[in-house]
Amino acid sequence: MKVAKFEFALRTRNRFRLPDFKGSVFRGKFGWVLKEAICTRPHGNCAGCDLAKGCPYTYLFETQRNGEEVPRPYILEPPLNRKRYFKEDEWLYLNLILVGKAIEFLPFFVYAFDKMGQEGIGEDPGFYSLEEVRALDHNRQKSVIYSKHNPTLERNFPRIELEDFRSRKESQVTLQFLTPAQIKIKGKIQHQPTFEQLIRGVLRRYQSLKHFHSDEPREFFEVDLQEAARVKVANDDVRSDGFVRYSNRQKRAIAMQGFTGSITYQGNLAPFLPWLQVGELIHVGKGAVFGMGWYRILTHAQ
Repeated sequence: MKVAKFEFALRTRNRFRLPDFKGSVFRGKFGWVLKEAICTRPHGNCAGCDLAKGCPYTYLFETQRNGEEVPRPYILEPPLNRKRYFKEDEWLYLNLILVGKAIEFLPFFVYAFDKMGQEGIGEDPGFYSLEEVRALDHNRQKSVIYSKHNPTLERNFPRIELEDFRSRKESQVTLQFLTPAQIKIKGKIQHQPTFEQLIRGVLRRYQSLKHFHSDEPREFFEVDLQEAARVKVANDDVRSDGFVRYSNRQKRAIAMQGFTGSITYQGNLAPFLPWLQVGELIHVGKGAVFGMGWYRILTHAQ
């Protein structure tokens, strides 16, 4: 399954305030701008619309299968600092990850994020200019594919094949959870997931994204979950963390709880490192579309 990762460089144009966790603010505004730009009836309901089948907004925001919501094929990784007050001429960086068929919708994201800066985000509101969009390759090398001074979007950008991640011998690895991760087992949030629980969460998300958002043939692979259960938690430094977002669909505030910090796992990690790398890109747990469940892999050598 292919994914593509991009960095959006935003430059502030006034003084404004944003919440600690900024992912839901950007995602919410993106939805409004996208629908307003392409929808023939932006104040109507997508259900029953004759144009819904080929509509980018419906695909990115309203996709359902047999009445059940499916995972969104994009992830917004918010700025990691908890800064709330911004002055004019400061920089904000956020990442966008597109999965499978959603990669072709990149121009809509670029247009929407540029428009969002003109209309303003947050309650104040805050205005910004979209200065650059950079594509990241497999080795995290960046290349500019769009800039304010050259607003022609370069479409020949790198795609990352998740199946290309390779195993390597490793007996200890630390996962640094940068944004709140909400991993539930039997309805209960886990604040120190076992390695098996983590791998199961990554596998579920990968399989679901591939099933709904990739045209590639179905694959069969084996993951030794009994071996994963033998990997132990060697150390943990995690804390409860979360934020409150407002759901326009449900018309109410929703508390998004999870944990941040680091967990060190120890054992036979070689068979699972490719899956940890997959999870590093597609995130794990609930709320990934806002940027929740984002972690970085640190090996013992680091």
